Amino acid sequence: MGRIIMNSYQVYICLVLGIVLLTIITSMISSFLNKKHLISKIDNLWKEKKVLEEFIRPNSRFDYQFKLRRNNNFNFLVDDKTWSDLNFGTLFHQSNFNFTAIGEMRWYATLRNMFHIEHRNLLNLFTNDERFRKEVSYHLALIGKVVYPIFPDQIKPANKNTLFMLCPFLPLLSIIIILINPAIGVFTLFFSVLLNFILSSVLKRNYNQDLKSLFYTAKVLKQSYLLNRLENTPKTNVNFRHFNIVRLLSGFLGKADEQNIGGAFIMFFKKVFMLDYFFFHKIQSTYSKYQEELLTCYDYISTLDNHYSLAMYRQTLDKYCEPTIIVEKKEIDFENLVHPLLENAVSNSLKVNNNILLTGSNASGKSTFMKAVASNLILAQTLNTVTADAFIYHPGEVYTSMDNKDDVLSGDSYFMAELKSIHRLLNTKSKNAIYCFIDEIFKGTNTVERIAASESVLSYLNTYENYKVIAATHDIELAKYLEGNYKNYHFNESIEENHIYFDYKIKEGKDDTRNAIELLRISQFPLNIYQRALYNTKRFS
Repeated sequence: MGRIIMNSYQVYICLVLGIVLLTIITSMISSFLNKKHLISKIDNLWKEKKVLEEFIRPNSRFDYQFKLRRNNNFNFLVDDKTWSDLNFGTLFHQSNFNFTAIGEMRWYATLRNMFHIEHRNLLNLFTNDERFRKEVSYHLALIGKVVYPIFPDQIKPANKNTLFMLCPFLPLLSIIIILINPAIGVFTLFFSVLLNFILSSVLKRNYNQDLKSLFYTAKVLKQSYLLNRLENTPKTNVNFRHFNIVRLLSGFLGKADEQNIGGAFIMFFKKVFMLDYFFFHKIQSTYSKYQEELLTCYDYISTLDNHYSLAMYRQTLDKYCEPTIIVEKKEIDFENLVHPLLENAVSNSLKVNNNILLTGSNASGKSTFMKAVASNLILAQTLNTVTADAFIYHPGEVYTSMDNKDDVLSGDSYFMAELKSIHRLLNTKSKNAIYCFIDEIFKGTNTVERIAASESVLSYLNTYENYKVIAATHDIELAKYLEGNYKNYHFNESIEENHIYFDYKIKEGKDDTRNAIELLRISQFPLNIYQRALYNTKRFS
């Protein structure tokens, strides 16, 4: 009878060991297949000019790094109004080819002018060295975007329970007891496994998000170590021996989800031994001790990722060049510049060494032109990339007042929203060059007051030597009142055979075309409306 019982216990032990072995084998096979699939996907990215993931994760926090650091005395940051006016949210997603969540965070902060991408040698390697590009891409892809870590908050040591820290050893102790007293040992093993399973599930609710960030950080450390050893990658000043245990276990710890069979087995194994809680506190302590080196790894990975993203983004552009900086003059000079978000856009060339007043009808190209110049000014200072054949500029801050809207929640009318938008241009308190782009200035009020207020504001801005202003208006009268301070340019249209044509090309001088009334006729308004409007133009002139 005893022999039968012993044989049963032996079978039980063999079963447990078999499960552990199956878990390891399954995980290895799953990892191998995932690696093969990932390499295959990466191989085609450059040729197809695609991102690794086509979707935006619902848990993405790509603006976290920017919001965390935006108040640390950064002078050139792109403010929220300018970001919105220039549709930079769309540009961010269109240009974002980053493999990692932290790379995505830095990319967003870079486009807000918090960081700059300027490592030309690294860009050339990503662009021209296929082996280097694929190798680095693979390591970055292994980090991925499953978790958007909140750092450094999630690496601060949290309170721990000493008794709970001993729980991972209970199943091991039970196995030893089995060898001495099988009956008690099996009971102890069953109890310890059940206890750990329950505690692991309950306690994990309190630190689950932090735990995922720690696991993600383990991947960052491991891949930083491997990338640092690759030929031609920049070297980082981090003593990776401080993270040896974390790095060696990162493959195991990184299974923070249950997306495959191997991951599910490992999740079960971790709960049985309550490893999440144990490793969470042990690793958190190590991270906190070497926080500066850890954050250096974050910067290292995100910088590599951003340079790949820029290299890929450049491949998607119809045209681009690297800008040239001038220090002695506050001006912009560009050739064949186009809007970065538009396909088959019409190019324009101009030297901006004076304040400019743009006139012209709706849809003639004024707003698009200003947005193209403003957007490229930001791209020049952040990505060292502009969508033009040539671009020379003096660095400075970019502010816009465009696309103003009334706000039901705040009670602001369109005009009040516009006033607030323009008022912030007057209070920058900066000695840097300031580039202001104002579209349809004060269109939210009547003609007389609009012209009076517009002339006053634009004349005031002209008194500041560090300001360069490009403003657009429908009021041709402003061109006369601001003559001498603002150089006049215009966009116009032509009407041929009852069709309207726009060439979207900027021209010197003020707009002298008056086609609005003719558009009533072309648009097939009733004839008496057209005739009365035609009469009124002579009457009101």
